Amino acid sequence: MKRLPYSVRLLLVVGVLMGVFAFGTRQAAFTDEEVTQRTRALTGTAQQQADMEALYQAAIKGGEQQVVMYQAAMDYEWQPLWSRFSQAFPGIRVTYMHLSPTAVTDRLDVEKVTGAHYGDLISQPVNVVMDIADRGYLEGWTPSSSVSLDPTWRYKDQVYFTFNKVYGLGYSTRRVGGETLPVDVAQLLDDKWRNSFEYGAPGGGAGTTDVALLQLLTRQRIDLQQLRELRDRGGAGGAQEAGVISLAQGRRALNPWAYLPPLLRQQRLGVPIAIEYPADFTLLVPFGQGLVRQPAHPNAARLLLTWLMTPDAQALLASEAYSLGNLPGAPLPPGLPEEAAHTARVNMLSPQETARGLKEWVPKLRALWQQTL
Repeated sequence: MKRLPYSVRLLLVVGVLMGVFAFGTRQAAFTDEEVTQRTRALTGTAQQQADMEALYQAAIKGGEQQVVMYQAAMDYEWQPLWSRFSQAFPGIRVTYMHLSPTAVTDRLDVEKVTGAHYGDLISQPVNVVMDIADRGYLEGWTPSSSVSLDPTWRYKDQVYFTFNKVYGLGYSTRRVGGETLPVDVAQLLDDKWRNSFEYGAPGGGAGTTDVALLQLLTRQRIDLQQLRELRDRGGAGGAQEAGVISLAQGRRALNPWAYLPPLLRQQRLGVPIAIEYPADFTLLVPFGQGLVRQPAHPNAARLLLTWLMTPDAQALLASEAYSLGNLPGAPLPPGLPEEAAHTARVNMLSPQETARGLKEWVPKLRALWQQTL
């Protein structure tokens, strides 16, 4: 579908901006009964604990009752995390809006033009969040909890890549046995799997498949001819949740880069699907968080960003959001073998390498899948 001109998109966003907030966004569950001692979440060094307590007291004194997060993640993945934050810091809730990379940029454009600032934090894929920082929409700030975060996972002291989304080879156990799964791209392109697998359409600029193919190209695990075969032998269909649903319904046998949270969610409901982690299909996609310039709730926003880099939050990212944190000692999400996680980290490109690579390859992938290359 043809994308609307920027001016039209800007007007549309302006028109709905107030309406979205008037009707409300989904909020993390928060009741008085759920409030627990804040010390449960004040993990980290004594200085970090003191900093969070000071931010919390400043937020309460300033009447900051919420943090508005613009995030590119499904709501159910994050509700337990935000509930825990609200339990730890009573009186502050997390209001989160699921915005695509294009939508979040449009919204920040509108807030700049109107001077009406609603958002506090963003959480977006690697190249998107770096582009937002380059546009001047983020505020530099260094949380004390970031001291142990490797410099690889920072950008301009404005973006902190606190975690990675996890992907693996998803498959329908009704259609294929685990022992017959392809172990690499070459095997996936065998005739036996023709029309049996599906992946998110590449060329969008911030999609899972874009990052996966970029890593394979960089590691010389796939060439131009194999890219054409991938296009012709599989299906460029749904990504993220939609791709998992395709497996669950048995429409496809495989999803080479299946998103872990919805897959585990369906599996625990008894759906006959599973996931394995061959190197070519195991993917970690960094997600970065940053403080929006002139946030509406500055102390609460800084508190949440600081908290995301504490041991407590990093553990919850694994157990509840099925993500892999970037702080030292971050636990593995359920079912991800340590060896597979190590290999995936070795194969990862840095955020800067990913952003540069996507800028070069996304137009080529788009042209290739449109059969103009």
